[in-house]
Amino acid sequence: MASKQYISIIRLFNHCGIATGEAFNLSRAKKQLQAEFGIAEDEFIKVDGYTYSRHDVFEELEDPGIAERLVFHEQIWNSPQILRLLENNAADLGNMYDEFTPFWNNIKFDQFFSPYLAGPFAYLSRSFLAEARLKDVGQLMLYQGFLQPADREEAFRPLRIFLDENSRLLRNVNGENYTMMRPKISHWIYSEWHIFFNNLPDEFYEVKNDITTRLVNLGVEVQKSHRRDCKRVSGQLISLQDTPESLRNTIITNHAVYTGSSRSKLGWRGIFWIGWIVIMGIRTVSSSGCGDNNAIDNKPMQIYYNNKPISSDSLLKIVTDSSLKNRDSLLKVKQ
Repeated sequence: MASKQYISIIRLFNHCGIATGEAFNLSRAKKQLQAEFGIAEDEFIKVDGYTYSRHDVFEELEDPGIAERLVFHEQIWNSPQILRLLENNAADLGNMYDEFTPFWNNIKFDQFFSPYLAGPFAYLSRSFLAEARLKDVGQLMLYQGFLQPADREEAFRPLRIFLDENSRLLRNVNGENYTMMRPKISHWIYSEWHIFFNNLPDEFYEVKNDITTRLVNLGVEVQKSHRRDCKRVSGQLISLQDTPESLRNTIITNHAVYTGSSRSKLGWRGIFWIGWIVIMGIRTVSSSGCGDNNAIDNKPMQIYYNNKPISSDSLLKIVTDSSLKNRDSLLKVKQ
């Protein structure tokens, strides 16, 4: 179904002095509008920069459900953010949500609203995606539930193109060409795209997981050369919802490595206790060597690790390396 351009009929009624609400009289309104269009130039009426055609206005007035539709028209007229969205393809995403509150879970409104929403939804999606404003796309997706099946394909076309293109792009990025390709995938590094992915329609579940998998695996490939990028991307991955369990587990494991939270606390305690033992051992040996000529041994205390003598500095390094061994234990996801 092709989307329809919305222009509020209430504005025209107010311009022509036609009463709305309970005082509305359909027969009288038709007669008055016939006269208004009859004297208008080219039979188009312009009000505040908006143009009304005879055909469109009377098509709406002759709809069998006009009484109910007029209620919705008035509600939208009294909702400036929704009206701006429909008429001008513009939205204040931060202030629009509250205006939608009266319309949630109203299938009659959805059926009325959906054909008008499809065009602005596609336009804003395309604009936001072109500017890499993925967080804004995610906020726009909050309203995808108003779209009916017949209108979803048109509304989601820019979204589908973007996701398919990025899936192909990430397929061609690897550890060897990462530096060269990095500007093309910078939106996955710097933007808050987890909001976008968490609000994606069900139609995009497969491509969402495909892109997620590719980002996880790319991080493993470049974690030594671009660890900051990996940490940024991982911060978005860890916030994803509705992800397959195996993929989710890999994301959690890798995120612990990137953030250092996989380091063993016992390892750091081990460093403390080993250091304490070394110091106390040195003290003991020193005191016995200075004050007792009959000491069994006047040699520095020898420390053993894996049955080999080592210095205290070497032991400290062993314990430290052991505590950090998980830093490179990243996992890839099978594709």
